[in-house]
Amino acid sequence: MKNALYYANDPQRTIKASEVNYGSYESLDRPFLVNCASCCNTHLQHFNENKIGRLDYYLIYLISGRLDVTTPSGHGIVNEGEMIVIAPRQTYKILCTGETIYFLCIHFTGYRAKEILDENGLYLFPKINKLDGNNHLQLRFKTLFEGFAKNDEFRERELAILAERTLIEAGRAKKKYIGAGTSLSKSIRYINENYTQEIKIPYLAQMETMCLTAYNKKFKQEIGMPPSKYIISLRMRMAIDLLETSSLSIKEISYMCGYNNFNFFARAFKTYVGHAPTEYRKLI
Repeated sequence: MKNALYYANDPQRTIKASEVNYGSYESLDRPFLVNCASCCNTHLQHFNENKIGRLDYYLIYLISGRLDVTTPSGHGIVNEGEMIVIAPRQTYKILCTGETIYFLCIHFTGYRAKEILDENGLYLFPKINKLDGNNHLQLRFKTLFEGFAKNDEFRERELAILAERTLIEAGRAKKKYIGAGTSLSKSIRYINENYTQEIKIPYLAQMETMCLTAYNKKFKQEIGMPPSKYIISLRMRMAIDLLETSSLSIKEISYMCGYNNFNFFARAFKTYVGHAPTEYRKLI
């Protein structure tokens, strides 16, 4: 079995079988905190059980194999390309099966942890998050793992940013999967590929051969929000990503996200995030 385990409070420690809760920590004074992260790649079927329950959230992204998961909240089968998040203080039993079992994990806490999951549309187990296969999650995890090697005063904040970007990417992959599986697949695929351009809702309705009223109603039923709000959410997620990872000016980011009017972009961003773009960048 090839395992990689990373701990925020002790990067040199090697975990022991008797210390399955090592690195588990609950924070109520920090917005978002990464306790540890890991990857598991093995050909051996194995059983993973926690009879106590961790104090933090436990996220698992399955790349290959199959997981049979049981918690007090319910039971579910996790297949390749799916993600689950087990809530704090939930005992769990996980049976890992398949020719190759490969999954990536993050343990995180903080008073904004649940809010960040909700913002990105990620459900807690027993609901299973089905993701579009064409995503950058493995790259996000790799960058997160590399962040643990930087053992300095900036590491805690950097890990929080990297983990949140991972959750954003997971949310984006989930939206793409929903778009591919819905009866409105043509228009949603068009939105996902062109949301940085001007998109007219009547054109989307025409694409699905529906009247505008029926299209808006159907879209909200299947996606959970009106099409205009869905387009804004995609643009705002892109803006957040660019603010966190690039040195582009706010006006350049505004244009790249589909807003020719900088003031309109700034107002939309503040409504969505709670901070103006310049304030958000300073906070980071």
